[in-house]
Amino acid sequence: MKELIIKDGEYTIDKPSKLVGMAQVLKQHIVNQKLYTPISGKNYAHVEGWQFAGGLLGIYPKVARIENLSDTKEIKWLAEVHIIERATDKVIGVGIAICSNKESKKKNFDEYANLSMAQTRAIGKAYRNLIGWVMKLAGYEATPSEEMVRMGDRVPEPQKDNANPTEQFKNHKECSNCPAMVSPAVSEYSIKHFKKILCRDCQKQK
Repeated sequence: MKELIIKDGEYTIDKPSKLVGMAQVLKQHIVNQKLYTPISGKNYAHVEGWQFAGGLLGIYPKVARIENLSDTKEIKWLAEVHIIERATDKVIGVGIAICSNKESKKKNFDEYANLSMAQTRAIGKAYRNLIGWVMKLAGYEATPSEEMVRMGDRVPEPQKDNANPTEQFKNHKECSNCPAMVSPAVSEYSIKHFKKILCRDCQKQK
């Protein structure tokens, strides 16, 4: 595996010439960590790849709103995510997405898993609206793989994890300050240092 070299503070959205070099770093990270899915002959980066790109640019996602659109026949959640510029704390991008158990691959999802996926999709969409062209520079499609699932494309199951999708969130807990789902490891760290369960984004604000 090729060593990943990152230049701190080198990349900003207002300096496109610098982003050519960033695209190579981004591509290397996505390849090394297998953070992409091939769909119909094209490669789509996972939301973790988009978050890495955001980290290089000094921007991060924040869940701004969630809305329960469910009724007696359907579980459906909407999430709105803002992209925040770390240096100024300003909102510079927005993404809105939904997840429903009416989708073919979500029929067996529990409600909290649908909520979590809505947030994941909104994060990917918010980044896409802002830096989709950067992902294209890296050689990937300007749409997160999670969004392609929503659009109906058939995505192969990850080879390294054959567990039921709901198992991924089985032991997760909700953040005390926002609707984000928090993994056991992050929960343990948060309780130890903050005396309550906080997601990574909320921890950064303390």
